[in-house]
Amino acid sequence: MANLALFIPAAVFICVALQRFCRKRMETGQYNYFRDLLVVAVWLLAALWAGSPSSRFIVAMAVAASLVGTCEQVKPHWAWKTAYLGIGVIFGLFGPGIGFIGMSGGQFHYLSPGASIALTALWVGIFPALLQQLDNIPGMAGHLLAVSFSLLLLAAVFSGQNLPDAFFMSLCGVCFLGAFWSRHGHMFRRIGNSLAAMWGVLLAGTSILGVTKGIAFGAFMLLPLGLFAIPIAEASLHFVGLALASRPRGAAALYRKLISRGLDHPSAVRFITSLCALIGAIVAVTRLGSSIPVMFWVSAIIIFTGIAIIPFIMTMKESGEMLKRPAIWSTEVDDVSMDYALAKAGAAARSGRGVSLVSTVNALSVMDAEKNPAYAKALKESFLTLADGAGLVWALRFLGRPVQERVAGIDFMTRLVRTAAAAGLPVYLLGAREEAVRGAAEALQARHPELNIAGWRNGFFDPSDPSVAEDIRNSGARILFVAMGVPRQEIWIMDNAPHLGDLVAVGVGGAFDVISGMLKRAPRSWQKMGLEWLYRLIQEPWRWRRDLDLFLFVCKVLMTRLGLHPYGKEKNAG
Repeated sequence: MANLALFIPAAVFICVALQRFCRKRMETGQYNYFRDLLVVAVWLLAALWAGSPSSRFIVAMAVAASLVGTCEQVKPHWAWKTAYLGIGVIFGLFGPGIGFIGMSGGQFHYLSPGASIALTALWVGIFPALLQQLDNIPGMAGHLLAVSFSLLLLAAVFSGQNLPDAFFMSLCGVCFLGAFWSRHGHMFRRIGNSLAAMWGVLLAGTSILGVTKGIAFGAFMLLPLGLFAIPIAEASLHFVGLALASRPRGAAALYRKLISRGLDHPSAVRFITSLCALIGAIVAVTRLGSSIPVMFWVSAIIIFTGIAIIPFIMTMKESGEMLKRPAIWSTEVDDVSMDYALAKAGAAARSGRGVSLVSTVNALSVMDAEKNPAYAKALKESFLTLADGAGLVWALRFLGRPVQERVAGIDFMTRLVRTAAAAGLPVYLLGAREEAVRGAAEALQARHPELNIAGWRNGFFDPSDPSVAEDIRNSGARILFVAMGVPRQEIWIMDNAPHLGDLVAVGVGGAFDVISGMLKRAPRSWQKMGLEWLYRLIQEPWRWRRDLDLFLFVCKVLMTRLGLHPYGKEKNAG
């Protein structure tokens, strides 16, 4: 206990200090990678310094799960999920396992060795996959982890039993989540497969420690089950839907429902987190009895808070939920992350409220908007305007109005296609040459066999021809990708919006050429240096006249910084 009292405050202080020191000295990607390594390192040091053999075993298995999660992220495949069950088997064979089930009246049902191993494997194996599923909603996994470890800590303290290992693990979980809260609790970022897998094993292992120290199995089984009651139900519907239904709902149905009703992303995450905390607190009070009155008051407060916010949620309108929109001259850009943009687009595709235009803009697009009033109007009326292009991101940062991250149009398209495939949303491809759009459709179908491609056609048609929009509407598409180049694609979408039906329309420029393999995308090193335009110019030399505007863009940005040109207006969306 003395080692614990000495180590944890020192570890938290050092971790916070290191993050502050490195934040201004590293790029965002490097900084996040450094913090992920630091989280793993501090757990290992805590286990070695103050942990028991059981705690060290759990942390070691959690680190192994993080390595599996890294492999899963680098090369996605469903087979990686079976490795988490393997870690659960190791738990049952060599570590703390589930040996008995607490029954009513204080009775216990002891399991056979085979049943103990199987139940432990299932219990430990499900949590990494569950947290990864929840992590599809930015911020959700981190917030539910905080609720979980907090309630586990309260249960360990107020149970009236001697549970040093459970106390150690839950206390470390709460403290380390707090030290890295900017990473785990960020409302617009995911924690990633690696950290989700690690924390899933840590959470599952911590609950098992309570069983081995005398807490009835039902308490620590039902406690996390209560916390994740809604997510587990959602995930179960998702997996069953993938197998049986033609239009699966997905694991974020509750979240999407809240978003579609006008709740903004942070409020939706907090609402679901509060609901799970309420369920978990009620389960804890019910199972652990009246010996912990503190838990009762916590539950009463949560219930009161939940009842108080219901009228507010029911009457909330969709307005003002977006963050401030940085402006550069006549163009405003949404300050959102990739994950948040995907969540908003997915909700809009199901909303049935007409056409929602998602525009991806770069430096050349901004210059086009200065010269083309119709394009500027289309951008102004867009559902989302995403910063696609290192030059634009640099300019916004240089002018003191940075965005969270660059949202590359082709990356947004490929991830939205993946979402559409999982959720059963029909997709239509419009634009580019015949061989490019056909090749893109075939490539996407090969990547996602379950994807419903409602139709496709090339971009060589009379813009005033109404039959194109009618064909798209009749196809039943809920997501439309238009690759006709800036500004033609955005103007066409807005001009034909009344005839397209209820869908999300995304202008994707030359994405079909890249997806079909007719053009190569710039290597990541070129992307980081902001030289994608040069790589494309090498492949398409005819673009040199258009790319001259990049020089004018830089000059105009410098003039704006010197006060020789107005910035443009900045206002709240909605």
